[in-house]
Amino acid sequence: MNSIIRWLIPFILLISSGCQSTSGNNQKIKEDSDPISSISIIADSEEALALFQQEEENIRQKFGVTLNYHFPDRLNDNLEDFLFASQKSYDIYMIFPAKIPDYVERDLIIPLDHYLQKTEDIDDILPVYRNLYMKFDGHHYGMVYDGDTHLLFYRKDIFEKYNDDYKSQFGKDLEPPKTWEEYDQIAKFLTRDTDSDNKIDLYGTAIFGGEAKRYIWFAERFISMGGQYFDDQMNPLITNELGIKALTDLVNLNDSGATPPNSMYDWIDLNHAFLHGQLAMVVQWSDTARFSYDRKNWNSLVADKVGWTTVPAADTNNPRGGIWIGRVLGISSQSKNPDKAWEVISYIASKTISKNALESKDTINDPFRYSHFTEIGKGAFPNKEMNEDLLNTVKRSLENPNADLMITGGWEYMQILDKNIYLAFIHKLTPEEALQKTANEWDTLTESYGRREQARQYEEWLTLLKELKNHETAQ
Repeated sequence: MNSIIRWLIPFILLISSGCQSTSGNNQKIKEDSDPISSISIIADSEEALALFQQEEENIRQKFGVTLNYHFPDRLNDNLEDFLFASQKSYDIYMIFPAKIPDYVERDLIIPLDHYLQKTEDIDDILPVYRNLYMKFDGHHYGMVYDGDTHLLFYRKDIFEKYNDDYKSQFGKDLEPPKTWEEYDQIAKFLTRDTDSDNKIDLYGTAIFGGEAKRYIWFAERFISMGGQYFDDQMNPLITNELGIKALTDLVNLNDSGATPPNSMYDWIDLNHAFLHGQLAMVVQWSDTARFSYDRKNWNSLVADKVGWTTVPAADTNNPRGGIWIGRVLGISSQSKNPDKAWEVISYIASKTISKNALESKDTINDPFRYSHFTEIGKGAFPNKEMNEDLLNTVKRSLENPNADLMITGGWEYMQILDKNIYLAFIHKLTPEEALQKTANEWDTLTESYGRREQARQYEEWLTLLKELKNHETAQ
């Protein structure tokens, strides 16, 4: 999938930047002692491991193991470039679901079907996560850990403050946008110099400019227009008028001055910009809601000022928003203690413990179980009503969602798109050229994996998405 050079560069960078290994309770693990004295976990970030860290003493007492953590200094979306080039082995992989096919292809993880058959509360996991996040090619390879859901967040105070001006200019109240056309219009309108010093200090919005996840901001527009990545023969369809309009609109928004100039934001940067009051609205994952009340970790300046709703769509009958990225826990095929690793996974993803994560400002986990939506307290919010409002918004976003492409090489297809979107953003390519370049590279990738097999997997993925449409999120 990647050349040796492409593997080695991130490997060297991760080592030089201090890819960390830590043990629970700061205990040094003796590798030559009891072989089940520790379980080794590797994740994309330390933030993603927060729930394990909170529960490590309970896990030690309950299962007789300590936890050994491995993570880069900063959230890394392409950790696999390091993993696939290294010879190190771990017990538990924390994986973006879209990458499961890559792990399976390399025999890095084992099927979990026989474990899940004995799991009492498996039916409590929403089908949209159970069938899209955890499965590939007929087998379960991961237990869902983080049910990421995209929402639109907006500053209620700013929308109220500029409502009259907006109504005078556009003939309607300033409300959260329902379409991408409204979104772009409002973003431009709310970009302003609020303190009259001839410098913009409030931007209408911002998007991911950092690598790996730019494709999501394009895909949400494109698919909500009715776009699809491929036809039934795996011929790319993104070069059609829908794809060109989606990317052109995104580039125009980025050029309009409504986003911070030259911003190469990743997830952390984008949260900081919004939570520190620099943006009027943003599309982000649902945990941003509770982070808006977090002064300790995020230094939020917008408590009680943030509203949330579903992501805009060009056509509300088409998929909108999405369960992008997320995290599942897989067991390494090299683990000497897969049964013990499963005990830890089963515990951390259980009803009670996973719900604890949603009530903490220290974790970055999002809902994925029926019980997360039905057993509602105030959680990380000032009151129960606010938490209930957020969960109801998440439920609406799951009625007809987008999702990451779950086929062999799915992540690689999206990274090709991501790279070329960036070239359009910096005007090295026009939107048309960027999408044509993507289509050409997709064709090459499809041929390398086998067009017929890729077409089969793509059709199965589309069918599954259709089956999950409008599935209720409450039993």
